[in-house]
Amino acid sequence: MKFNPSNLGSGVNSFENEYWPGVTADGQTLIFTRLVSNSNEDFFISQKNENGWGVSRNMGEPINTEQNEGTISLSPDGQYIFFTACNRRIDNGSCDILLSKLDGNQWSNPINLGPPVNGRTWEAQPSLSYDGKTIYFSSGRPGGFGKTDLWKTTYNNGKWTAPTNLGPEINTEGDEQSPFIAKDDQTLYFNSDGHAGMGGIDLFVARKSNDGKWQKAENMGYPINTNQDETCITLSAEGDYAYYVAERDGGYGGLDIYGFDIPEILRPKKTGYIKGIVFDAKTYKNLVAKVELIDLTTGKQAVEAYSNKLTGAFLVCLQGNRDYALNVSSNGYLFHSENFSLKNQSATEPLTLNIGLRQILAGEKVVLKNIFFDTDKFILKEESKIEIEKLIEFMNTNPRTKIEVSGHTDNVGDKKKNESLSNNRAKAVYDYLIAKSILSSRLTYKGYAETQPIADNKTEVGRKLNRRTEFKIIQ
Repeated sequence: MKFNPSNLGSGVNSFENEYWPGVTADGQTLIFTRLVSNSNEDFFISQKNENGWGVSRNMGEPINTEQNEGTISLSPDGQYIFFTACNRRIDNGSCDILLSKLDGNQWSNPINLGPPVNGRTWEAQPSLSYDGKTIYFSSGRPGGFGKTDLWKTTYNNGKWTAPTNLGPEINTEGDEQSPFIAKDDQTLYFNSDGHAGMGGIDLFVARKSNDGKWQKAENMGYPINTNQDETCITLSAEGDYAYYVAERDGGYGGLDIYGFDIPEILRPKKTGYIKGIVFDAKTYKNLVAKVELIDLTTGKQAVEAYSNKLTGAFLVCLQGNRDYALNVSSNGYLFHSENFSLKNQSATEPLTLNIGLRQILAGEKVVLKNIFFDTDKFILKEESKIEIEKLIEFMNTNPRTKIEVSGHTDNVGDKKKNESLSNNRAKAVYDYLIAKSILSSRLTYKGYAETQPIADNKTEVGRKLNRRTEFKIIQ
């Protein structure tokens, strides 16, 4: 096995011990723990630049205190952190899991997750799933298989659920710690001294079966594991690069953070992400916006995120073999939608999508990119209703708004047939809105056939863009 770890450099590592790295999905922000004195741990943050990792800085208050802070997990967009804090006044036990949100460029006062996640026992080392809805962590709570076990809790209806044990395929009579859940949501990395290993503590990988159960954990093998203790590993969003901690010759002193290309056999499934900036299309002012990724097959929200209020930046992770609708909305603005069809591919390259939202003014239009019809048909496909529900939500939020729903075709085929088809498709959306109690006095519909193209009809890409449903603000 080829193994050539690279020290992250003097911007990150020092003569002190550095460990437990956390990285955003785009690989541009690194937060890690540094032992700043014999007994005190603080978080430091580094940004990537053209020369590698920049000089790290102490995250400062309110994240760091005179007490210990260690083991951090970043949301994929870097807007939330979950971390371990010990012996604080807001703690339930010796060490608890806390949450903080990035408000512009300032971290909020940490909130203790409280019961049922935190109890009188030791809860630590959180790892957040790609959608921000599940936390994997280590705990010495009762009901486990050994000293410390790996558990998970899920955010549901505004609360974190009672933690569930990951079971005997993961946990042993010994200690299982430092979980890291990959962005595929199916591959888990952790350390253990209870599974068969090469040293005192080794790194292991476990994968979910199709039924959602964990398969038996496997040792990551030599030379990643040695006769020394290997305690933590973190992967990039793409799953092909890993960060781990070691004390090696040529380092900066004590434990340093290293990066290496992870062998193919140990990688999770490849996924992807979308990142971008939301801004006012006229003034270019960055905006706070709600960003929703919706699975078109199930109709369920896959990811909910918010763009940063200062930078307008957002990032959401994509899973392969699914079709998605992306909806971006902000108060006082028309919403924006996109469609990502990944049903026949396991992953996608990272996408950049900068979104200019338009204020709600007469004459402004929105293309509804997740309205679907079969060829030459005007019956709404089931997955279209997700987008129309967003339009209904917009109409209810802005009760004085009146709109025209319009249907459009490319220039292929009989003009009269295209006119009839576009009109009937617009009417199908209109009828759905009426059925959902949107007043007819607020709605009109019209088919424009090929008379209002938004792209060149000479290419299939252009024709596809022209075959669309949209709405226009009338009042």
